[in-house]
Amino acid sequence: MKKKTLNRRDFIKSGAAGLAAGSLALAWPWKLGGQTMPKTRVVLIRDQDVIGENGAVNAEVQQRMLDESVKTLLGEKDAAAAWKKLIHPTDVVGIKTNVWRNLATPPELEEAIRRSVLATGVKAENISVRDRGVLDDPVFQKATALVNVRPMRTHDWSGLGTLIKNYIMFVPDPPRFHPDSCADLAALWQLPQVKGKTRLNVLVMLTPQFHSVGPHSFSPTYVWRYNGLLV
Repeated sequence: MKKKTLNRRDFIKSGAAGLAAGSLALAWPWKLGGQTMPKTRVVLIRDQDVIGENGAVNAEVQQRMLDESVKTLLGEKDAAAAWKKLIHPTDVVGIKTNVWRNLATPPELEEAIRRSVLATGVKAENISVRDRGVLDDPVFQKATALVNVRPMRTHDWSGLGTLIKNYIMFVPDPPRFHPDSCADLAALWQLPQVKGKTRLNVLVMLTPQFHSVGPHSFSPTYVWRYNGLLV
C-alpha cells in the first residue's frame, strides 16, 4: 500500500480547517453541544406621559412604569409580590445610581426603587442610593443585593455608557478600565463587591443623550424623547 505524504499545501488546508472548527466550537458551544443557549428576559416599557411639558419627570408615572416592568419581568400580577422575589427583608441593598451632571439617573426613579425595596421589609438603614463613594459607603460595603440603574448615553471611548459600565465606581482607579475602548469593563462584574449580587438592572431610556446634541437631559426643548425603561 502506497504511503500518503502530506505536502505543505495540504498541511495548511488541514490546519486552517481545524482552527475554524475550534473557533466554531468556542463561538457556539451550546449549539454544537446540543444544548439550548440560556435566555435573559428583558422588558421594555414606555409611557408618553412620563415627562411633562415642563421637562420634569412625573414621579407617579415613573413609579407605575417601574412596577409594571417588574411585574412583567417576573410574571406576577402584583408589584409587591414581584419585588419580594428579588429582594428579601434580610438583604442589605445598594442602589447603584449615576450622577453624571449631563444625564443623571432621575431622582424620581431612585425614590421609586427605594420605596419598592422598603416595601419588601428591608430596613431603611440597610438601603443606600449612591454612585460615587460606594467604596466608602457602609451599606455598599456589606451589601448582599444590588440594583443597577442609570441612563443610556453615548460615550467617547466605549461608544455607549450602559449598565455594564455603571459599576466602574467599585474600583479605586476607574481610568484603568478606559484603555482599548473600555474593552475590560465586563471584568467589573467579577469584583467581590459586585459578583452575584445584582438583582435588577434598569436602563433609563427617557431621553437618550448624544454628545453635542441638545441641551440638558430632560429639557422640554430636547428633540428626542423615548420615554422608556429597559428592565
